[in-house]
Amino acid sequence: MKMIMIICPDHRIAELREQIRKHNIHAYTELKDVAGEGLTGKKLGTRLWPEKSIIVFTVISDDRKDDLLADLRRCSESLFPEEGMRVFVLPVEAVI
Repeated sequence: MKMIMIICPDHRIAELREQIRKHNIHAYTELKDVAGEGLTGKKLGTRLWPEKSIIVFTVISDDRKDDLLADLRRCSESLFPEEGMRVFVLPVEAVI
């Protein structure tokens, strides 16, 4: 199994949820109002850097990973360069 962690602009959450639904994923977690700094700039939720991000986690079977990642790549490529979206794939050793 793999954990997919997606960090994207909070105003793009509807598009991300659509990708999740498209892949028939019914179990995921959203962390809202995430602040940070990366290659696409600062997203701190302040007056100077007002944007924020959202993190979405889901755990899926290995055989479903590639299709989801391909769609997330297309979604990422449709964003403006300063928006930025990152997707990380992590191994899951156990689910309790």
